[in-house]
Amino acid sequence: MTLGRSLRGRLTASMGLILCGGLAMVAGLHELEQDHGLGGRVGRLLLGDELPEPWQDLAVLLPFGVLILVLVGVVCRWSLRPLVRVSAEAAQVGPRDPDRRIGMTNLPDELFPLVAAMNAALERLATAYQVEKRFTSNAAHELRTPLATLSLRLQRIRHDNAPVDWPALEHDIATMSRLIDRLLDLARKQDVGAGPTANMAPVNLCRVIREAAAAMVPLVEAAERELVVELPDCLPVRGDAGDLQDMVRNLVENALRHGAGRISLHGNAVNGSGHSIAQLDVADDGDGVPPRLRDSVFERFRKGQQADPGSGLGLAIVQEVVRRHEGTVGFVPGPRCVVRVSLPGTSEDVRRGS
Repeated sequence: MTLGRSLRGRLTASMGLILCGGLAMVAGLHELEQDHGLGGRVGRLLLGDELPEPWQDLAVLLPFGVLILVLVGVVCRWSLRPLVRVSAEAAQVGPRDPDRRIGMTNLPDELFPLVAAMNAALERLATAYQVEKRFTSNAAHELRTPLATLSLRLQRIRHDNAPVDWPALEHDIATMSRLIDRLLDLARKQDVGAGPTANMAPVNLCRVIREAAAAMVPLVEAAERELVVELPDCLPVRGDAGDLQDMVRNLVENALRHGAGRISLHGNAVNGSGHSIAQLDVADDGDGVPPRLRDSVFERFRKGQQADPGSGLGLAIVQEVVRRHEGTVGFVPGPRCVVRVSLPGTSEDVRRGS
């Protein structure tokens, strides 16, 4: 830490110089007082009469004391000037200029870590702001189509006296309702923040998968598809059973909408780096997602093809659930479409959870 770049060094050196200068000044004034009676002269100049002995020293020291206070104020202002600049630059950061950052040049060593941390926080906030801005734009775009379709149907009924097509109206309303429900579900899962959810408890992942698969059976049968579940007796993990069921349902629905043939859920335990990992593979007989799009389809409103059915939120919800459970999710290379979810296992008794 160099003296010139340290705020503490600047203040210490400046105050030391003022103190040494003040002591030298007092000593010099004392010599003048002894030799020439300077206190008496100052008293005669101020009051026209010579001051008593105790007041002579005060009459000499008071002006120099005021001078020292002024010097202290000047030194403090000079030393704290970088902090004032940092405050002014931080005040200019806002939604209209989210890319603005605080300058790092000519900063005292004590302020450098603080400003670096503030810039890092501003970078994270700017990224989140851009993500939410894009999310709002995409949500409005996705809602615009069913709303426009519903509006045209209602106008036709009103102006042309056309018969009410109730199935079409119900389909449009169901599409908007499903999109809004998924947006709310994704917002709820993201509301907990970057850390794990507070509802974590020991759960049997196999039981969660079976319950979610049972809820999807009517949809699978309506699509004349087959759902196969291959699981061991127990895969203990620590998590939120409700969110894990949402994850499985979204994976099955994604395979149902975009895949083909039989849908299989295969779970097993594998050994990780010193701990067990619960692994779930959701596969179907479809061609799957092209390799170049396998990362992007986990983003909100992203699809393999924009003409595909669905809202583009299913895999985003899956990724959010997996992230909160400190796991990983991704596509497995191969001829079939396989999405693999890996979650940290636990040695806790799942009977204490669900």
